Amino acid sequence: MNHYQGGSAGTAGPENCKQFPAKMETQDYYTWTYPDIPENVAQELRQLKCSLVVVGIVGRSKCDQANKMQAFGMEPPLEHRARDGQVQCYYKPGSNSLLLHFETTYDEAILGQMIDACMEDVDNPFDFDSFYERMRCRFVRMVLLALHVCHIVVYVETGQTFDPTLVTVFQLLKFAREQHVMQFLPQLLRESPAARMGEKARLCAPRILFLFENFPRDEPKTRECVSAYEFQTEDCIYELLRHHNIVTNSSSSSLVALPNNKQFVFFNAHEELHPDKLLKAIECLNLAMYKPDAKEEEEDLEILELAPFEGFVKPYGAPLDEKELERRQYKKDHTAWHFLQRHVQDALSGCFDEGSFKQLPHYSGQFHLLNIQEWHDCMATLHKLLVENARDPNLETNNEEYKLFLQSFDESLNYEKKFWAHLCELGLKKGISAYKNAAPANYGSSTHRQLLAEATVAFEEEGRGPQAKAALAKLAAVCQKHWQDGRQHCEQLSLRSHPCTLPKNAPHEKHSSGVIHISSCNCGRTQGRREDPFSLRQANYEYYEHMAQMCNLCVKVKQYQFPVFEPSVSDYRAAAFEAAFPLLHAGKGGPPQDEDGGEDLEEEEEGQEAEQQPAEEQGKDSASNGCSQPLSPTFGSDLNMSIAGFGASLNESQASSEQLTNSEQNSTTSGTSSADTENELVVELQEPAKKEKDADAYSTSTTEYLPGLVHTVSDFGLLPLFPSWSLACVGPSSIYSHNTGLQEHFQSGFLSGANFLLPWDVQLRLVHAPKQQQHQQQHHQQQHPGKKQQRWKKQGDRLSLKIFVGMEYECSRGHRFMMCAPDRVLRGGADIERDTCSKVVHNNMPLYYPCPCRSQTNYLAQLMRIHVVTPKAPVNIIVDPKVCVDKGKYTFTLGSIIPPRLSQSAYWIVRLPYVYQGDDVLIAPPDKLEPDDPLAGGYLLPGMFGVAETDPTMDLNEPGRMGASAAGNFTRI
Repeated sequence: MNHYQGGSAGTAGPENCKQFPAKMETQDYYTWTYPDIPENVAQELRQLKCSLVVVGIVGRSKCDQANKMQAFGMEPPLEHRARDGQVQCYYKPGSNSLLLHFETTYDEAILGQMIDACMEDVDNPFDFDSFYERMRCRFVRMVLLALHVCHIVVYVETGQTFDPTLVTVFQLLKFAREQHVMQFLPQLLRESPAARMGEKARLCAPRILFLFENFPRDEPKTRECVSAYEFQTEDCIYELLRHHNIVTNSSSSSLVALPNNKQFVFFNAHEELHPDKLLKAIECLNLAMYKPDAKEEEEDLEILELAPFEGFVKPYGAPLDEKELERRQYKKDHTAWHFLQRHVQDALSGCFDEGSFKQLPHYSGQFHLLNIQEWHDCMATLHKLLVENARDPNLETNNEEYKLFLQSFDESLNYEKKFWAHLCELGLKKGISAYKNAAPANYGSSTHRQLLAEATVAFEEEGRGPQAKAALAKLAAVCQKHWQDGRQHCEQLSLRSHPCTLPKNAPHEKHSSGVIHISSCNCGRTQGRREDPFSLRQANYEYYEHMAQMCNLCVKVKQYQFPVFEPSVSDYRAAAFEAAFPLLHAGKGGPPQDEDGGEDLEEEEEGQEAEQQPAEEQGKDSASNGCSQPLSPTFGSDLNMSIAGFGASLNESQASSEQLTNSEQNSTTSGTSSADTENELVVELQEPAKKEKDADAYSTSTTEYLPGLVHTVSDFGLLPLFPSWSLACVGPSSIYSHNTGLQEHFQSGFLSGANFLLPWDVQLRLVHAPKQQQHQQQHHQQQHPGKKQQRWKKQGDRLSLKIFVGMEYECSRGHRFMMCAPDRVLRGGADIERDTCSKVVHNNMPLYYPCPCRSQTNYLAQLMRIHVVTPKAPVNIIVDPKVCVDKGKYTFTLGSIIPPRLSQSAYWIVRLPYVYQGDDVLIAPPDKLEPDDPLAGGYLLPGMFGVAETDPTMDLNEPGRMGASAAGNFTRI
């Protein structure tokens, strides 16, 4: 493309360009895109012969056409489109200089094209590090070409200060030339037209010049200020390039050259290179609209008519002083074109290297001036070798060095990547060493994670950069392999969520976490060390069986026998449950419910709802409950309950309730005041009913057992393999003294002041059947002839009972304490008031509570035992505890169809399970309790105590088999 139109061959410089405004179509230079040189331009260039100086223009630009020639008064055609690697040529006739404008990735227009291309590639996400490396490598490749085919290289900077990162680019250029280009280029150029360039494969050590398009606005644009700013920048650049060996004393080892006695930094202080055309148009419009009126007065017009010629009487302008003339001359001479031409003249005069290097006397032949044809041939060869072939890294070539250049040039220039890789390698070695040195012989996953975290910290002391993430992944893999190479723990979790610490690869019959708990036996007299349990049997049965052999009291106590699974085949198995097991009875038939079974289910459902009902409604609803009947304290609500025939059929219970109502009405009519019947539990004494169906008649499975604990929706046909509860009579009631509490020799491990049971006063009103009243009195006189009543008083048909109850909690350190309220630990006898016991028997008691022992770790104590001291009265205390866990999903019970009766005047202890498991789901204890919800871990439902008439036909002190009677028998061990 030939865009030269008119213009004088002898005119040069920006002052000539100013004679042609932008709106004019004539220009005084040629421009075309390499390699399509117009023939008429080639003819003019041939006339220069060997006096052609090639100037390369590289650097930064901000305009859409990536034009860096604005300071020289040149610009590409309007239809020009910038592209990476494109070379635009400029020639001004009569200047002896050919200007090559290199369009690179440092131009904002081309950089934007690269960013758009990366954003459109959805398969490869944008990575800034790789993008920056690719951008810089392309720029280095183009500048490397300019350093071989140009005599002068002008770096254009849009900023106002020198960019220090340019030193890094020069270092990469020096490395690329010495380590890559010089390894293959001289050999490849020997048989090409570019052989005339010599062994150094370039025209000369190109002189580097710096052109700053913008001058600081705050600085005055005087000659002294601009020159001072240029000299200051020159000193900075010179020191940096000399310090990093970019410029040396020898042209053979120097990448570029700097003249010592000539200016090589230029600041454009007087021209606006990239004006906003819209703003200029608006300014011109404003001047035209608000132009001052130049109309002269009429008197002036009369005087002007007398003048011999036009302008005769007009005064001259103000005279210019010498400084103003000097300023205008400096502004006219201080142009980028004049700045460049001074260096071009050095090249033409043959003193290009003089003053730049300390050359030896015999030095010659380094500087080459070629004609246009010779230079064009060299340019074509080098452009193909350095730029075109690089686009195809799989290009076939016999030169191994050149093949390496094509394949790994970009990789070799990514020094940051090598630097980060080296740091990551150092960090990786340090991290692995820190991990292995601190690793024990065998350890678990928590220790592995801690060691890995410490190794990561050690790695980060050295490792940096984009490769750090991959290096950390490798560190984790190496540490993981080291851990799994015979050092890994078994890590089978215990029922308390502690991992097994035995080696994983070593055979072991029994798991062990190394955690030891202190726990008491069934009777509470002896404390022992228990290993962290890994099975439900180990937690709820085996430990207590082992402690029973060591405790002197456990071998003597009378213990209640709970129903357990008795297999009939050798290949029995655990029962399999559906996902929605609680809906089994609702969706399927379930086992047949006879009268006793129906009573039990109704009692369980009412026990769960009792906590939500008012006290008065609880008393009324429990009249038909045949299993667990809440006792009424002397200060409680009015409860009139018939408990005659406890455990009999539902019809009998309803009949007794009707009789009780009639009796109450009769007694009230006969003159008994309502105050006398308040706070009383009415007990109607009847002849023991004949059992229509024995409890053993329930059909139980002998091939499948219940894998967990018995709960309210368990199938009656499934029994557990072993009992998880314990109910034992540890002695007579006289062994407890309310004045001293529980002594250490009887119950060990109690905290001071928390070893008292809570007294519970209960009033009963006995209602006898008319036919049986006399028989009952005779039987009572024969059974207790003249014996003093203890802990109960009889006033006519009323009994006043005193029961002692204690809710015992125990932590894993063996500390035991009683609670006097759901949210308060017993602190001594002063905490025991008249209504204290009602707070624990008529409220939900939390299953877990923080232990008051002083420790750095906040241990949780678990509700483990319920102490009951029964009175000596013609009634039996019945216990039917229910523990609700897992937010109400499971409510665990003793598993007996008929709740056990406690013998009179005795000390009984109910030991709760150590671990709870519903079906096949383990309910782990909480790590910590939330203050807002202390019952989140589980709770004991209220209403676990009941009373029933003493069965005169049986002796509760004699052991028996469960289910032999409605009341249940006890076994003496």
